[in-house]
Amino acid sequence: MDNDRWEQLKENVKSKFRVLEEKTEDLIVETADGAVKQGLVEYLVVETPMGRMKLTRESKPVVLDKKFHYSHRAGQAARTEYKFSDSEFSHKLKVYKWSEDDDEWQEIDAEQFAV
Repeated sequence: MDNDRWEQLKENVKSKFRVLEEKTEDLIVETADGAVKQGLVEYLVVETPMGRMKLTRESKPVVLDKKFHYSHRAGQAARTEYKFSDSEFSHKLKVYKWSEDDDEWQEIDAEQFAV
């Protein structure tokens, strides 16, 4: 989902439902070197007739290269090194529904949207 379509989706949702929260956060991933920022997560929480819904969009840089480093020694672990693009990003859209019973967000499978 590109930037224009994401903005259009947000505007459509905002015009139809009451917005409870809208936020952008850094996507932090734990690596062997510690916590590393690997993108952004934008989310929008709205109140719908079905209950509270949360739309998230993860933006991560595209992986250009992947290298495996082996030590060939017993007891030493291998590690993987990634090279990321500075200009190209991949985007993933996820939709969650708030579960009052479990008191947590539950992801809605994309197959449920298909007829």
